Amino acid sequence: MSDEQYPEFSSAQTERLDEIDNTVYETILAFLDKTEDEFPWDMSYIGEVAECIEETLLRMGQRVHRPVIVTGKDGISCIEEYQYPHKTEIKTEPPNAH
Repeated sequence: MSDEQYPEFSSAQTERLDEIDNTVYETILAFLDKTEDEFPWDMSYIGEVAECIEETLLRMGQRVHRPVIVTGKDGISCIEEYQYPHKTEIKTEPPNAH
């Protein structure tokens, strides 16, 4: 076991994650055309949908502000504030798409 302390989100980062979770939940309700009573808060749905949105935005070349804790190959964990698209993954239209 490592002596390294596991990083913790700051209050601003926690607020950012709460904002994203709340927004994703509202988006799910809109897509399902349901109320909070009909479809209660469920992080298994919210987390999955948030990840899909993040992956889509990254593939489209956008930088995403969603703090995450990552652990490197060396076993050291840190917080990454932003996720950046990988240039090889940026989705572009073929030249004759229109």
